[in-house]
Amino acid sequence: MIIRKEHAEALLSLLQFEEETKTKGMDIKEIDTPFYLELERQALVRQSAPLKRELTYLGKELSLILKDLIDKGQILPVEQWSEGFRWLGSEIIAMIEAAGIAGQVGPLAIEPLKERGFAEEIKDKETGKKYVGLSAAGRRVFEIYQALEPELEISADLAQEIRKLPIGPARSSLLNTDTHTKHLLEAMRLIAYSIPYSDVYAFTALGQAVKRTLTYGGFGEGDVLTGDLLWALADVADGKEVPETTYVVLQALGYIDPKGELLPAGYWALETLRLWKREVIPDAWTIALEDEEVEVLETIKVLKEKSSQNPEEVPSFENVRREMIDRKIREYNELIARYGRKLEEMPERYRQIAGEFMLAKDLARWYDDNFQLRLALYSLESFQLIRTVEGPKGQEIFDLTDFGARVLEEQASLRRDISSLAVKAITITRRSFSAPNIKWVEEAKEEGLIGTAEPTRAGYFYAELAESIRRSPHLTRYEAQVLASIPARGITVEQLFESVGEGKKRRFKWALEKLEARHLIQRLPDGNVIETEAGQLIDRAVSGVPQHFGHPINPLIYRVLKALAQVGTLFVKERRIRILPKNIKQAARISGLPLSVFDEALKAARQAGYVGKNTITEAGLLILEAVEKMNPHEEVNVFFSLED
Repeated sequence: MIIRKEHAEALLSLLQFEEETKTKGMDIKEIDTPFYLELERQALVRQSAPLKRELTYLGKELSLILKDLIDKGQILPVEQWSEGFRWLGSEIIAMIEAAGIAGQVGPLAIEPLKERGFAEEIKDKETGKKYVGLSAAGRRVFEIYQALEPELEISADLAQEIRKLPIGPARSSLLNTDTHTKHLLEAMRLIAYSIPYSDVYAFTALGQAVKRTLTYGGFGEGDVLTGDLLWALADVADGKEVPETTYVVLQALGYIDPKGELLPAGYWALETLRLWKREVIPDAWTIALEDEEVEVLETIKVLKEKSSQNPEEVPSFENVRREMIDRKIREYNELIARYGRKLEEMPERYRQIAGEFMLAKDLARWYDDNFQLRLALYSLESFQLIRTVEGPKGQEIFDLTDFGARVLEEQASLRRDISSLAVKAITITRRSFSAPNIKWVEEAKEEGLIGTAEPTRAGYFYAELAESIRRSPHLTRYEAQVLASIPARGITVEQLFESVGEGKKRRFKWALEKLEARHLIQRLPDGNVIETEAGQLIDRAVSGVPQHFGHPINPLIYRVLKALAQVGTLFVKERRIRILPKNIKQAARISGLPLSVFDEALKAARQAGYVGKNTITEAGLLILEAVEKMNPHEEVNVFFSLED
């Protein structure tokens, strides 16, 4: 959606004409038509005759909201708007949506929404405290936005412009096309701008599908991609009878071959139709990895290779720990050999750890004091990068999954952190009108996930990974504390840090990274943080876990719960699953865990309150329910780099 000064003037002119004449269909011979065309694409105005335009029902309602805000003095009259002022745009819609989700306007959106009449101070009925929330106008504008069904009409000239534009996320300055084209793309919801000042643009999910369609086809004259063409193509794909002229047009545009079979452009055109006519996936999925966790993956791979020659070198916990310590010693020796003990001459990323090594009398003890291996293993399993399995002697060992192996392949040239916001800078563009916060884009660039104007191969890889893995629940005690500090109405990152009141900034940062990567919280582009549905369920489930638990829930406990649920019987009214004692051995086999590990995890599940004597308790059921909400329930189409 895009409403600038010229669009607002056009809407108010049509409204005034209708109110004064009690008729519709204003003659626009004397009015600049590009703005009316842009309003038509948004379904706010329609053509009633060759040179006449009228407001649609929703267009009139939006015009009345604008007029009412001006009449009440809540916003400036249109003639006083500065050049380029966007009363509505994709970034404003994103601010309104975020405020609606969080229950309050985020810090980045307060001034922009107040200036447009969409936000106001509200007094909390329970606490009496004031906060900034959406005004009635803001809420209604978003409802109008959701109800509108923009047209999709792409001419040969517009198609050529789309082919040339970078897919984003990219600086808006790289959107090298004329203003009218930019407006048309935003009006049809093919591109969206970032909060709060449109610094960054990106093609939306629909826009990416359109761009892919036009990469392979749509070469011709006149209109090359429209709603009518898409519906006709769908009929052909469904085997329905269509006029011969339709076949000729679709074939000429490269959507079907002479036999009526879909060509690559045709497949993407059908994806365009799907995204155009149904709600785009509402969630942005992500993943977060620390470089030391990648090092654990490397170690597991090395031990797996060694075990083929020496069965004693299996990737067990103790072997992984020993190999990791040996790695640290080798790193230390290499640093000393190259730089001596001169920290100032070392690259910055080595200085701190080299200094700590120099002070350590026992590197094994230093490792145990500074790195929690079990935490890393839980985290990796929670993202389906490793799996705990039974070794040849019945012991606990760790296997790389295919996902884990692909991460190692990507990280081979440069091991580094991958933050959830950096990945989300890419996956958020899958939504209907969202572009990332500019800070997310900068983070993604630092991590090599976004280049100058679009995601890198690494960026597309982690986006695909985030949308493909099966997440398992995992919380450290500190992460549980952070999660519990998020109120029903959103909270800003700064407020959350103050409320938690402990821990270094890096610890807090990575708590947020992991919570979001597991889809327990959502950081909104306007600066708000909220719990997801899964987060609310997990929060309730772990609230009764004893304080001495370092990990209130972990993937092994979840595997026990899942296996017990498979062999038990659900009693809906009691909110429990009953398990016959004789079926516990069967559950152990189903879990895939070594028996000793299963027994320990079952014991922990009982102590945590997830499992009773012969039941899965309500808290355990909440965990199982949460996992279903931690993962996508429909296929997420990943739009790979156009160079692939």
